[in-house]
Amino acid sequence: MRLSLSLKRAWYGLILLTSFVPVLLLLLWGGSFYYNLLLDKALQQAEYFRELSTDHVNQEVSRLLTLLQNKGDPMAYTLTPGRTMDRRLLDELFSKMMGREPALDTLMLLRPEGKVIAALERHPSPAPARRYQTGGSPLATPSELAVPLAGQPYIGPVRRYHDGYLFTMAVPVGPKERPFAILLADIDANALWKPLVKHLAKVTTYPVTSYLIDKKGTLLSSDDGIPAEPGEMIDSLPIVAAFKTGRRWTPTQVYRGVRGRPVYGAIVTVKGMNWGIVAEVEQDQIVAPIRRNMFKMLVGVTAAVMPFVWLGLILVYRINRPLRALSADFARVGRQDYRPSTVSSSLKELKSLVAGFNHMVAEIDKSQRDLKRAAVVFEGTSEGIIITDSQHRIVAVNRAFTRITGYTLEEVRGKNPSLLQSGRHDEAFFQAMWQSLNETGQWQGEIWNRRKNGQIYPELLTVNVVQDKDGKTTHHVGIFSDISQIKETEYKLAHLAHHDPLTELPNRLLFHDRLEQAILRAQREGNRAAILFLDLDRFKNINDSMGHAKGDLLLQRVAERLKEAMRADDTIARLGGDEFVLIIESLKSRGNAAAVAKHILSLFRQPFCLENQEVFVDASAGISIYPDDGEDAQTLVRNADAAMYRAKAEGRNNFQFYTSELTAHATERLTLENQLRRALERDEFELYYQPQFSLKNGDGLDGVEALIRWQQSEQGLILPDRFVPVAEETGLIVPIGEWVLRTACTQHQSWVADGYRPIRMAVNLSARQFHHPDLARMVAAILEETGMPPSSLELELTESIIMRDAEGTIKMLHELSEMGIILSIDDFGTGYSSLSYMKHFPINRLKIDQSFVRDITNGKLEAEMIIPIIALGHSMKLQVLAEGVEIEEQLHYLKEQGCDEAQGYIYSRPLPPDQVTKFMVKRSGERTARQRA
Repeated sequence: MRLSLSLKRAWYGLILLTSFVPVLLLLLWGGSFYYNLLLDKALQQAEYFRELSTDHVNQEVSRLLTLLQNKGDPMAYTLTPGRTMDRRLLDELFSKMMGREPALDTLMLLRPEGKVIAALERHPSPAPARRYQTGGSPLATPSELAVPLAGQPYIGPVRRYHDGYLFTMAVPVGPKERPFAILLADIDANALWKPLVKHLAKVTTYPVTSYLIDKKGTLLSSDDGIPAEPGEMIDSLPIVAAFKTGRRWTPTQVYRGVRGRPVYGAIVTVKGMNWGIVAEVEQDQIVAPIRRNMFKMLVGVTAAVMPFVWLGLILVYRINRPLRALSADFARVGRQDYRPSTVSSSLKELKSLVAGFNHMVAEIDKSQRDLKRAAVVFEGTSEGIIITDSQHRIVAVNRAFTRITGYTLEEVRGKNPSLLQSGRHDEAFFQAMWQSLNETGQWQGEIWNRRKNGQIYPELLTVNVVQDKDGKTTHHVGIFSDISQIKETEYKLAHLAHHDPLTELPNRLLFHDRLEQAILRAQREGNRAAILFLDLDRFKNINDSMGHAKGDLLLQRVAERLKEAMRADDTIARLGGDEFVLIIESLKSRGNAAAVAKHILSLFRQPFCLENQEVFVDASAGISIYPDDGEDAQTLVRNADAAMYRAKAEGRNNFQFYTSELTAHATERLTLENQLRRALERDEFELYYQPQFSLKNGDGLDGVEALIRWQQSEQGLILPDRFVPVAEETGLIVPIGEWVLRTACTQHQSWVADGYRPIRMAVNLSARQFHHPDLARMVAAILEETGMPPSSLELELTESIIMRDAEGTIKMLHELSEMGIILSIDDFGTGYSSLSYMKHFPINRLKIDQSFVRDITNGKLEAEMIIPIIALGHSMKLQVLAEGVEIEEQLHYLKEQGCDEAQGYIYSRPLPPDQVTKFMVKRSGERTARQRA
């Protein structure tokens, strides 16, 4: 949508834009500069804190070590071997150390083997930091003894004790090479921490929150007022988590600190202690000064700019005021007020604009008067015009009026327009017309009038009331056009909407309407009505072999024959394809419906002539009776359809009445379709492989045919003859076929990878698959994806598939053949193949249908068809394979006739992949044994 903007708003917007955008940019730049400046200052303070904290902690630890080492010398003197230990001296030294150093919590003097010589606790309790007894068992850890005994001072990890945390220091007493004893002290971590916090509060610019943590993320000591207590795990804080995991921390990162507010933080590690010291400065401490200064800057700049803005707004007002007045004058023109404008201005451009406006409205006023006069006498229009006076007498008509009605002006002048009335409209129609004219001054609609020759025709009429300046009606003007052609077109469109364009029979929409009416009549009259659902048998074969043009002509001939045979009040409809349906009314019994069905089927005994070619076709019919088999149209049609499918299943060319068992069958089929739609998602399909053997090469294994099986989760194994027709009909055969091809190629390559020799993999293609436009692309993609050589893949097609759209079939077959794929015709001898077409197909193999093979042992004439099929295949340089070979007699006969290959139960049933590999090994061993023999 295009933006609508007034000149006034544009001026104001421009002034505000030029005044305040620079101010805004200045504030943004100043704020950013000031923010970075204060942030750098805060980070410098954090760096100073880090250095100060590190120095403090290191100095305190060093000082305590020095204290322990110095006090160890007099203790060593009294513990010198050969001297009597002065316990009073030891107690006095311990007391002085404890009084001088508040960080000391426990002092212990231990023998090298860990026995306590002397000990002192600052806060004795029932559960002291260390339970000891002079001369008792060892109380120190191995590290607390081993390190000092090696002549080195020891600093231990922090541990929890009551409300605080302690860590241990230990120094050797006596010669470093062989100390007499070990002086061990427990240090209160909090006592080391508090002097640092007090010192930091004095020297830092911003309020700093600081706290001490260990490597596990435990809070050891902190400022007052922190919600966390010593001993709590605070590793949920990002800075603590970084210290805990050893990640590098960047001081410029903002996070929610220990007090729950956004902060900048710094952390330092105390070497040798595995401690971390964290300092946090709240973000608001930096941002608040920026806000104060930005507000001051905004107030100052705004005060400086406002006088100029005010002057600009005054100037805009002086320009915009006359423009608004002129805009109102333009609005008057839209209301057909053509008075000149009285706007005045000192601006030259506005004066010119006002003068142009006044000239324009004067011209418009003159043109409007001319147009009104021209409309009354306009003769060039193709629409008829009739003008009446206030007394409804005709005063003028145009040439189009005469052409449409046949009346001249002389014949109608002074007469009432009612002479044109057709008599089709009642008094209420004309009352509504005059009511609209009186209330709105206009009426428009369709009306049927009569020509001079008496012909009634439809017209689209518009009547307008013409009034003078006082509002008094002076004339009525009627403008009309002949819409006979439009009505005829509407009728044709309505006919097309309700009739089949091929046969002119009622279509599904009209059929359902007539069926509803038939049901209502049957209810009123207490009669029965029947639905006869008719479907041509093997119509698809005719369509595929003779072409769609002949198929359409056959449907027209069938429709003509049905119309001739039925009563005038019976309805015959075509629902689509080769499906016809009949409504038979006024039935007294089911026998009447059966008689009609027999008569209808008898119509198909005579051939249909299709452009000098006779064709025989049969039909199957299903019958449902109202009200026995349903009380509504949808149920009756569904049940008749189910009965028709039962007729086809019973051998075609017959009719069947609906029974309740058919509903169960239809429900079962629908359930199967729904389960089939989910079968691929649930990975319920699997492939079995039936071996194919050479009859010319010692019964060697040449290939396998991939055969799909469906292991349904609820019903178990479902064979292809149950679900493949449903898949074909619903279109699911396309994704299922793609899965079969991909799985078969993958399995072939798996066998090759396991060391088995490459064999031919045969895969069946359905009609929908073969005629799918992406077939060649899909096959090529799967071959590339699986790495299978095209020469190892055989695609099998039935005769009926390749004979449908022969030209397109030749193109597709050549495209597949050029990839190097083997092509074969399956079930050869059962279809409608034309030898004139066969020679153009790049076929490599023929498969003799198992029905011919079965007849070998029955002595039927069909068995003799094997000989010409083999001869035909060899004459076209094709390999011939017989399927369904079950007994030796059949195999022997095929070998005698020169058949190249065979497959069937005589060799093996279809096998799962793992059994195929065992079969390969077994057959390979048997063949080797025969060759050696």
